[in-house]
Amino acid sequence: MSLSIHPDMRIDRLLEQFPNTRTVFEAHGLGRLVTEVSLGAVGPFLTLQTALVSHGVAADPFVQLLNDFCRKESPLDDRSWPRARHQGTINLLTLLPSSLKVSFARALAGYIKKSNGRRRQPVNIAVESNLNHEISYTPYVNHIDHIDALPDIIVSADFNPFFHHRFYRRFIQPGHFVDPMEKNPNALYTGAGISDPRRHYSIIGVNPLVIVADLKAAGSRPLPGCWSDLLDPQWQNSIILKGNPHFFCHAVLLPIFKDHGIAGMRALAANVVEGRHPAQMVKTAGTGQSAALYVMPDCFARKIPARRAVRIIWPADGALASPITLLVKKEKAVRLKPITRCLTGKPMAKVLAGSYFPAAHPGAPNRLPVGAGLKWLGWDYIRANDLEAANNEIDRIFLPAVYQRRSRCA
Repeated sequence: MSLSIHPDMRIDRLLEQFPNTRTVFEAHGLGRLVTEVSLGAVGPFLTLQTALVSHGVAADPFVQLLNDFCRKESPLDDRSWPRARHQGTINLLTLLPSSLKVSFARALAGYIKKSNGRRRQPVNIAVESNLNHEISYTPYVNHIDHIDALPDIIVSADFNPFFHHRFYRRFIQPGHFVDPMEKNPNALYTGAGISDPRRHYSIIGVNPLVIVADLKAAGSRPLPGCWSDLLDPQWQNSIILKGNPHFFCHAVLLPIFKDHGIAGMRALAANVVEGRHPAQMVKTAGTGQSAALYVMPDCFARKIPARRAVRIIWPADGALASPITLLVKKEKAVRLKPITRCLTGKPMAKVLAGSYFPAAHPGAPNRLPVGAGLKWLGWDYIRANDLEAANNEIDRIFLPAVYQRRSRCA
């Protein structure tokens, strides 16, 4: 039986077995898929079918083109064709904030090295930044239509496409993923209702977003005590949110949209100066020369040099909990247990907590202010509302309001 290229092949395997096909991809404007960086980051987790569909290319004709090219390049009998390798490889993809990526990858690599002698199956791991859009896996998620095209284990950050209804209805609702956590979460998590009651998603940690007040820029204005205070007109043109000049973090905007709707988005837009990466916020918070209020992850707030000139506020209704989510294929859960025990166990919880990402494990040494809590979006809301549609509605209202006001002020 001849070995040929087929739509379900992973991109990295395809290029490994048929390296000359790179020229075909490049000739058809798909060179980004087959760069060395892309192959290492998403190639092991991305099927040819998904990659082509997501780029608007009809799969069957392109697959035929690749096969015809290979046969012209190597008109040899079937026995000389390269054979598939690494059968049974476990694929583990992680998409994490840059502030967690290194420590998480180090802990995971340590586990793999330690257990190397005991494992019977190879593990293919990629630990990528969820903000590296150039080689990001998430743009392909909406184009995946079969469970086999997904990695066996996915660790991801934020309310990403894995929470959208398209993914939920294809893969979560039918029961393809299961929560492998063996211990009940700690009181911080149970109090906020963070653990999935249906046990499809595992929230192993959260990236808490807090408010940082620049005391000099805030002046005599009463500082906010809860998230709704950010809508107060006294903060007009005084707030910087996590984001960039063209994007605002939906982990910040979604809870406000849920609680206050369109009116809340418009009120907040009137107060927001811009979106900025937390690393940039750290440099200006406390200087009195930028915004009065910043919304940033707690792990960055703790790095602000001018700590005496700022106040880190954990609102009374809790820091906004942006999830670190673990998805594990149900049909492989037993085989994957050694790895999922590593991901959900106390040592990894210490890694999360040590990076100021409070972990779910009951033994996690989470370092939070006394009485600090978390504000969770809510599973009822997540299941009843398509977060993709909600994000689109937020952007439709919020972004023009911010940009139009900014252009008037310029």
